[in-house]
Amino acid sequence: MNKTQQLLALLFLLMACTPASAQIARYGATLHESQWGADTSRMQCTLHHNIPGYGQALFTQNAGEALIFSLSSPMQFPVAQRIELHSVAPAWKHGVQSRILLNISTTRGERKIVLDGEQSLQLFNELARGMTPTFKAAGAGESQTERLTALSPVQLKPAQTEFTTCITNLLPYSYSQIRQSQLQFDFGSSTLLPEAMQRADQLVEFIQENSDIRRVRIDGHTDNVGRNRYNRTLGQRRAEAFKQYLLAKGVAEKMIALKSYGERKPKSSNRTPAGRAINRRILVTLER
Repeated sequence: MNKTQQLLALLFLLMACTPASAQIARYGATLHESQWGADTSRMQCTLHHNIPGYGQALFTQNAGEALIFSLSSPMQFPVAQRIELHSVAPAWKHGVQSRILLNISTTRGERKIVLDGEQSLQLFNELARGMTPTFKAAGAGESQTERLTALSPVQLKPAQTEFTTCITNLLPYSYSQIRQSQLQFDFGSSTLLPEAMQRADQLVEFIQENSDIRRVRIDGHTDNVGRNRYNRTLGQRRAEAFKQYLLAKGVAEKMIALKSYGERKPKSSNRTPAGRAINRRILVTLER
């Protein structure tokens, strides 16, 4: 048997452990159908694979988050059941045994299997070493038909390389991690402290790379030293200073909204020098 014939036979390797009376529905790309594709940006990397007659397998990694795998289909699971994920070894991998990787729980009516970060990485590594991950769903409901759904490793390598390169270039923080950022100022000053500049640069980079950001809200705050009117003006100057910084970096003015609260919304107690230092700030909120 040549390698082409061996590869086409992979989807049938689980037959040995299936009763002869069971009905089996097999889903998987043949040698000539198997294709993998990658979509890349600094916000999200995806690796996708169509499974004829079943649906799509998708690896996704977003900026600042873990790798996630999903297997989706228009078909629902008829009852709550457990699915076995097998790593099936091709015939030419002498001495490599097929094995069960995971047991997965599903609920009635679900159309998608989603694995967590550790499970997704394990599945990805099995594919990368030439194995054929196969989801085995036992017969359930009236049809009692067993489903075998396989991910083919054929034609994986080019898209895999593009995908892994994308992951190394993802931004190191997610929307939830950078959505609200506090930037500090010295007493009476509207100039950002040097230690706040790194976060300011991260905000600019995130806004420029993420087309979903529709508004940048800048709220200016102060401590309670000085008159109320002065502090409202100082809070406005701080917000305006950061607006000018964003404009200089190419952020569109129509995206930016300013407001000064002065001393009205302290984050910490103004009774101590440390608390007053915390209150001399702007709060930058990114909105999608």
